[in-house]
Amino acid sequence: MKRTLILAFLLSLLLLPCLRAYGDVTLLDTEKSKLQLYGFFKLDAAYQDGGVNGLTFPRYATGGDGNLYLSATHTRFGLKYAGAPLSNGMNLSAVLEWDFFDTASPNQMKPRFRQGYFSLAKKGHSLLFGQAWDLFSPLGPTTLMINGYLWQTGNVGFRHAQVRYTYSALRFDFAASISDPATAGGWAAIMPVLQGRLGLKLGANGRYQVGLSGIYGREKASAATVAFNNTVAAAGASLDWNLSICKRLALKGEFLSGANLTYVVSRAGLFTDIARQEFAAKKVQAFWSELLLSEGKWNGWLGYAFEDLSDDDQLAARELKKTGALLAGVQFAAGSGVSFGLEFAHFTSDYFLSAKAKTNQVMFSALLSL
Repeated sequence: MKRTLILAFLLSLLLLPCLRAYGDVTLLDTEKSKLQLYGFFKLDAAYQDGGVNGLTFPRYATGGDGNLYLSATHTRFGLKYAGAPLSNGMNLSAVLEWDFFDTASPNQMKPRFRQGYFSLAKKGHSLLFGQAWDLFSPLGPTTLMINGYLWQTGNVGFRHAQVRYTYSALRFDFAASISDPATAGGWAAIMPVLQGRLGLKLGANGRYQVGLSGIYGREKASAATVAFNNTVAAAGASLDWNLSICKRLALKGEFLSGANLTYVVSRAGLFTDIARQEFAAKKVQAFWSELLLSEGKWNGWLGYAFEDLSDDDQLAARELKKTGALLAGVQFAAGSGVSFGLEFAHFTSDYFLSAKAKTNQVMFSALLSL
C-alpha cells in the first residue's frame, strides 16, 4: 500500500509539471462591496497499519486492525466580503466558511458550518462578532490531516461564537474575547468563556513571533449516577512561537498546561472524585512543534506532538493517559492551485496501567485551491 501511494504521488507530479498561479475568485467588485470565493477541493487517501480513533480524523492510536480509506469530506469553501467603510471610517469585512466533514457518511456528506463573522477595524483596533477561531493556543500545525489536526495529541484551540477586541501594533498584538460557554455535550453555565492573548513581534519585519494566551470558564458538573454536583473551572495557559530562522526554514509550535479543556478539543475533561464527593478538573500538559522547510514549489515539515493527562490519581485503569505523534510530510505545488502531498505519521498511545498502542499512517492528498 505504501508503494502504491508513493507511485500515485510521483505520477501526479509528472502529469502536471507546470501550471499557472492562483488566487481567490472575485464574485463581486463594486465601489461599495467586494465579494470573493476561496477554498479548495481535496481528496485524501490513507493507509493505517493499526487502529485509530477515527478514520477520516485520526488523532491517536487505538487497538484494532489497519484501515484504508479515500475521502473528499475535507473539501472546504468560504466567502470573504469587504463593504464600504462606516461613517466614522471603520472598515467592514466578513467571512463565511463551511466544509463537508461528516463522520456519519463517507460519501453522502452534509455541509458543515465552520466560521461566520464580521469585523470592524480602524487604525490597528478591530472588533469581531460571530464564530471564529479561539484566541487560546491559536496556532495550527502544518499537516495533511486537516480535521485530525493533532487535536487530543498536542494541539488545542477550536472555533466558537465570540465577541473579540484586537489591537495590533508594530511590535505587539493584544486580543481579548468573550465566548459562548456551550459545548456539544452541553455546559450548564451562565458565565462566558474568557480568552486573551499577548503576542510579541521581534527582529526585522517581525520574523520572530511569540505569544502567551489564556482561557478561563466555569462549568456546572453533574451526573445521573451520583448525588452530588459542583462547579468546576476550565483554565489554561499556552505559549506559542513562530520563528523564521532563515528564508527557507521556520519553527513553530505551542506548549500548554491546564485543566478541564475539552472545550478546546483536549482529552482533559472531568474526574469524578468519589472520596471527596465532587467533580474535579483533569490536569493536562500538551506540546507540538514543527520544523518547516520551503524550496521553490516544495514544502516540507517534520514535527512531534503529545498530550499527557499529568495527574495519575485522576485516572482509572486502562484509561488513555498519553498520546503522541511523530510526523513528516512534503507537498508539491504544481501550479494553478493544484498541489500534491505525502505524509507519514507514527501515533502512540499509553493507557494507564495497561498496554500501549502504536499505529503508522501514510497519507496522500490531492488538492485544488481556488
